[in-house]
Amino acid sequence: MKDFISEIKKIPTDGLIYSLSEKSIDMFRKNEYLMPVTIPVIHNGQRKFLTVKLTAWDILDMEFLSIKESNDYRRSSKKVPVEVLVDLYRNYDNERSTKEGVFQNIDADGVFRTLMGMTAEQFAYENLYWLFEKFSRDYYILFAAENFDHRSIIDTDAIVRKIFGISVNDYVLILITVFWLCCQHPDPLSAPEELYSNVNSTVLTAENLSNFIKYYSCTYQNLRTSSLKKQLLYSKPFIKTQRTGEYLASSIFPVVMLVGNGLYWLVRDYYCKQGTQIFVNAFGYLFEDYIKDIASKYCKPFEWTTLSTGSKKAADFTFNLGNLTFLVESKSALIALDVKQQIPNLHNADVFFERTIKKAHNQLNSSYNQLSSSSENPVIKIILLYDQFSNSAMIEESAHEILGEDSSCFIMTIREFEILLYYHKNAKEKEHQILEELLKSSRSESQRKSICAIYNDLSINRNPHIGRELDYFSKLMNTFEKSSN
Repeated sequence: MKDFISEIKKIPTDGLIYSLSEKSIDMFRKNEYLMPVTIPVIHNGQRKFLTVKLTAWDILDMEFLSIKESNDYRRSSKKVPVEVLVDLYRNYDNERSTKEGVFQNIDADGVFRTLMGMTAEQFAYENLYWLFEKFSRDYYILFAAENFDHRSIIDTDAIVRKIFGISVNDYVLILITVFWLCCQHPDPLSAPEELYSNVNSTVLTAENLSNFIKYYSCTYQNLRTSSLKKQLLYSKPFIKTQRTGEYLASSIFPVVMLVGNGLYWLVRDYYCKQGTQIFVNAFGYLFEDYIKDIASKYCKPFEWTTLSTGSKKAADFTFNLGNLTFLVESKSALIALDVKQQIPNLHNADVFFERTIKKAHNQLNSSYNQLSSSSENPVIKIILLYDQFSNSAMIEESAHEILGEDSSCFIMTIREFEILLYYHKNAKEKEHQILEELLKSSRSESQRKSICAIYNDLSINRNPHIGRELDYFSKLMNTFEKSSN
């Protein structure tokens, strides 16, 4: 019986990358992350067809394994079609999961942290529109919002100019252009320059696009030696092939993720390479500035307060919304990339929960007693995360040892918080429904709902905050389309 690894060694890697990347484009155009793959089989002497599923995240793993086990120069006459290879990969992946014992020898929190990591990777593929929201949020926080108190700590435009020699907006223009080209075919640099250049922008040149793609690319050797393994392709989605040296998009999906995360990680990595914590600390302050910004937009001045910082670590904000008082501790820390995969790094997951969730819970508790004794409303504790992965219910289940039986504490993403504050000003009835559910959940251990579950039950999906004013992605896309005509 054929096995995946032996068969993949017969197939030239560059051809496989191109073929799988084309399949990702087909998925993306259909707004799907699962593709049925049909293969012919002989059963009881009759020719039949078997259908297996190819997931968008399988593609990166198959490419990584090909790079690890094969090269561009294989020319076997007995190589199997890509469709058969997908079926063999399904069997290989199932056997690998069993051997590595993903759920063995871990406690209940570990089980949920594993599920959190698995679903975090899948979540990114299933909710691509959130990436465009994240682009707008990052762009606003890191560049467009000029009135932030801590704006001067990080000069995003200067950093982009230092790395690429162009402005932030020119960087975004190239980013969107590369994304558009990758929606057409896996080798964006093969496109003639006249296809994307225009008289209104001198930045869209073949040289600039080449420099950009090279920055976000990796070689076979990079992938073979990286501790991140295939996860490296989420930060460097382009692969330099071995035989011809051309640059191929590993998949359209990590290119889309680059649109959502590129500016943030460009600035973050600039400081990380210098061995400094400047960005990590500064972005925490910028995140607080952003919370103040949306609070000022949607709340009256007496409805929210920034808590004073003293020697004792305490929460950041209070919000008096309707019949509830929110005690908020904001955390801008991101969970490690190698946690967000089908076999998560549980050590790094544990580090995140210890340094972020546990610390936030302790800070909330240090402010809770004083506030609850003086508040006329019931007090809800909120751990407010900038990171968006999986759902808040999964994160809460993963932190049971930390949160214990504290039914008054909820984990909330910044997206969920934006929606709540928007409703506070613009849709009081919907806000009232959310607050009523939160109050009931805070008083019930057996029927407690996460904020994510409450939103789902109320059919709250759209984020009106990232609308006309803050939808920078759509604004810049419109500018790009007009200048291309």
